[in-house]
Parts: sequence; structure tokens; C-alpha cells
Amino acid sequence: MNPHPTAKQILYVDDEAQALKYFVRLFGDRFQVLTAPSVDEALALLEKDSGEIGVVITDQRMPGKTGVALMEHLRHRHPNIVRILTTAYSDLDAAIKSVNEGGAFRYITKPWNEDEIVGALLRALDYHQALSDRDRLLREKLSVLHRLIIMDRIRGLATAATALEGRLNNAWGALVAYMQQSPVQQRIRVQMDEIASLNMVAVARREAELMIKTVQVILQDTVGAATGQEPWLNLHEVLNGFAERARPELQSEDIDLQVGEIPADLALASDRGLLNRLLQIMVRRVADLHEEPMKISIQLVDAAADPLVLSVRGNFEKLSNGHVSSLFSAAIPLQKWPLGLDMDLLSAFMIAHHLGGQLQIETKAPLGPGFRVTLPKNGQPTTSNSPPEAWFDSVYDAIAAWEQDVLKEEDDLD
Repeated sequence: MNPHPTAKQILYVDDEAQALKYFVRLFGDRFQVLTAPSVDEALALLEKDSGEIGVVITDQRMPGKTGVALMEHLRHRHPNIVRILTTAYSDLDAAIKSVNEGGAFRYITKPWNEDEIVGALLRALDYHQALSDRDRLLREKLSVLHRLIIMDRIRGLATAATALEGRLNNAWGALVAYMQQSPVQQRIRVQMDEIASLNMVAVARREAELMIKTVQVILQDTVGAATGQEPWLNLHEVLNGFAERARPELQSEDIDLQVGEIPADLALASDRGLLNRLLQIMVRRVADLHEEPMKISIQLVDAAADPLVLSVRGNFEKLSNGHVSSLFSAAIPLQKWPLGLDMDLLSAFMIAHHLGGQLQIETKAPLGPGFRVTLPKNGQPTTSNSPPEAWFDSVYDAIAAWEQDVLKEEDDLD
């Protein structure tokens, strides 16, 4: 009888070569069988092909690590792999440990009864399939729930942006730019495990509280930091003054902040308080990207250009996908903000757009790794009073693509 082509493999672990050959001869025609002569070799196989292995049956007494030790490892690292211990009839203590410490599906005493082994393996494979089906259904339900939470976040952000339009110029444009540069799919993937334990009543309450806090923090960072539009703001003075105030704290973290050459007479119409807050957020975010001593530079790309282009960048090679995700706080716990809203970075986008400019994340040289901000010399703001439908479509498409990726991963594991 040939093993079913879609059945998961059974791994048998025993230090006796004859026992391994005997197991293959007895059961190789009924099941897809792998063997390993030690726990270490079994672990190596599991690291390589754990998705293909559904059952592990292991001898207890082996040189080095025991069968119970292997089962305890499996219980924590591969909980859906069904675990069976086989041991001598007299080794009752090992059998008890296999259940208490290794979460054994069952233990089988030696010498074996062939029919008993076959029955145990068939039931173990059925149990493994049941565990996999349960996890698939749970993930599908959580995927739908997560999508609903994300959509609710987007509606909340849209409402907040609309409310902020009365206090900030181009709040909608800032939110669109923020979301377009934010890696939605990568960010929301990491929070699936947290959703399973959510109390939805508590979530609804927290969502309302966080939306209020979001508006408050953005207003504090923008309207609260504003000092008023100045018609001729000396950029050389602003940038070097900011650097002088920021250096003591940065130097305590082994960070060297430098300002490039800025013409002494270069001026623009802008808000000193908002410009300082924007610089503070960008420098702090670049500093958080690297743990080793580093240099951060603030550079003016072209003094003659209008709008002006400023870069705030670190001296490391580039921004990885992980770096970009961290800028949008991919690892923020779910209870803080499931969509990954980091309010100070959103505030930076709001400030740049309020001042008539734009903010862009640059992943590599010459303008990165870090941020690029454009600011018009005349300080004329742009306005945006309605939500762009294309933006909603792009965000929802990203969520739908993420959901399909999750289901495809589950199919690959089965």
C-alpha cells in the first residue's frame, strides 16, 4: 500500500539503527516516514521541513538528549506536531513526564504491537489535521475581524483629517501622504496574534479614546507649537539654533548632529515654532533607527530652488523594510494603535503640508537614509477639502491583498 500523497510525514527518532530500519519496513508502505538517529538530527530535520511533519514518535532512552526533551521542545516550537513517546514497560516515570512536560498525545510501551502502532499513528494524523483545520478557521475569522478593525481606523482617520481641516492647511493631503508611504500590509501582519485575546467592547471604547487623543496630540504638535507666520525667517539661524539646542541630548547617545552649509541670508516665509517641531521629529526618528554611534546631517539641497529641499539623514547605508516599518511603528502593541499610527510622525506630515510643503521618506543616498522635506519660500499653503477616492481604494486594496497572503500561507503550510 502506498502512502497517501497529501498525508503529513511521520518522523521516528531512535538511536538504534536496527529499530529505524524495522520501523520503515513495518510502516513505510502505509505512511510517509522519516527517521533520525538522535534528537539533534531530528531537530535539524524539523527546522528544515517542520511544515511537512505531522507526527513525531520518539524513543525515550537515547545518548545525550532524551525523547521527553525532544517532546518538550516540540510542545513550545511546533505545538501542532502530534507527539508520541515509545519506551520500555518499566519506564513509567518517563511516560508520566512525556504527558506532563512534553504534552504527549500518547505513549506506547515496547515491545510493539503492530496494529496498535498503526492505529495510534492514524489517530495522531487525524488529530494533527484537526488542529490545522482549527487554526485555519481561527485565522480566517481573525482576518475578517482585523480587516474590520483596520477599516474602522481608516474611517476614524478620515473623520479626524476632516475635523483638522479647519485648523490646519491641507490635513487631508498630509494624511494621504502618510498612508501612501506607510507599509500597511507588513505592519498589520505582525498584530494578528494579539487580536485573538481582544475584548471587543474594550476595543470599541479604546478606539474612541484613541481617536480623541490622536486629534489632541496632533493639535498640540501643530497648532500648539505654532508661533505665527514670519515673512522673512532666516533659515541659517533656525537650523543652526535648533542643532545647538538638540546636540547635548544627542551627544549623550553618541549621536553627532551636523548642519550643512546654509547661506547666511537665505530666508523664507514660514512658522518658526512649527519648523523647529518638524526638525525635532525628523532628527529624533532618524536617531532611533540606529543603535550604534552615528552622525545625522541636516542639508540644504539647493539654495536657489523654490521650493527649498531639506534632507535629514543618517550616515548608515540605507533604510531596510524593517526600518521603514519602524518609522510607522510596526511593532506598536495593538492596544496602542493597531493601524500603526505613530502620532508624532503623522504630526510631521501635518506640519510639512500645513507649511505648504511635503514630507518624503528616503531609503538611501543621496537624500537618505532619512527624510526629505520641501518648503516653499513664499510659504503659500495648499488646500485639500475633500477625501480622494483613489486613496481609499489603494488602502483597501492593500488590506485585501494582505488577507489573501495570509490565506495562501495557510494553504502552503497544509
